[in-house]
Amino acid sequence: MNFGKIHGIWFLLSGIVYVLGLIVCIVLATQNFTLGFGSGGALVLLNTWASARKVKGVEFINRPRATASLLLGFYLRLIVVGLCLFLLIKFLRVDPLGLVTGLSVVPAGLIGMLIMIYVANRHPEEV
Repeated sequence: MNFGKIHGIWFLLSGIVYVLGLIVCIVLATQNFTLGFGSGGALVLLNTWASARKVKGVEFINRPRATASLLLGFYLRLIVVGLCLFLLIKFLRVDPLGLVTGLSVVPAGLIGMLIMIYVANRHPEEV
């Protein structure tokens, strides 16, 4: 297994969950819920992509400096996501339930990836 491709597969599955959820929201949900789902999903996917880029670009030659850099980037992204959530709820008046549902696309993509790994690693006699 090529562990370097895991973040790409996870991001792809999360994107698929996001697009499918967005289509379902457009068809079945209210405009505020759809706006919340779309903005929450986009926010969390952007955060995941930025995290993967940061981890991929860090040189682990100087371990304390690399750890500090990763933690600083994590906390800065956490502050930015919190501010964006506040602004979305306060000024755009998005549905908080839609926003939380949109924020869950990355964990849903992770669960989908784990299921795919489990199915792919089964032996023929188990099937």
